[in-house]
Amino acid sequence: MLMKLAMSPAGWALDRIAVRWTGVSPLSTLFARQNGIKNESRVLVLVVKGRRTGKKRSVALAYFEIDGHLLVVGSAGGSPTDPRWVENLRAEANVTIYVARKPRKVTARISDGDERRGIWEKLAVQVPTYAHYQTLVTREIPLVILE
Repeated sequence: MLMKLAMSPAGWALDRIAVRWTGVSPLSTLFARQNGIKNESRVLVLVVKGRRTGKKRSVALAYFEIDGHLLVVGSAGGSPTDPRWVENLRAEANVTIYVARKPRKVTARISDGDERRGIWEKLAVQVPTYAHYQTLVTREIPLVILE
């Protein structure tokens, strides 16, 4: 019941607010506990401009630091399509992130080629769930580097 509420649009909205103002994601904590994950991921809020509406859109995402890169993953939980925030990034790469409650202006780019392969290998070891998601889809799951 709690996970159903947490995964609803209202739950996601509350999670974004919590991450932006406290730096902690209740949804990530709940997911980690239910899946026996002891090292909870760090979470940021990504604010992008909607490609069709031009309105600001925000999403709370786990982030990682690999090979000196700050990155987020467009897995959409193994969905066959990229999440909307990835599509918005393709249209406008200049975004704002909130890490530990502090806003930062960054440029987002989708990693590819050898760079992506190297990062993906390390990420898959760190978070095997992403490797599993990749087996569920034909698309290449985007690794978004925030510079």
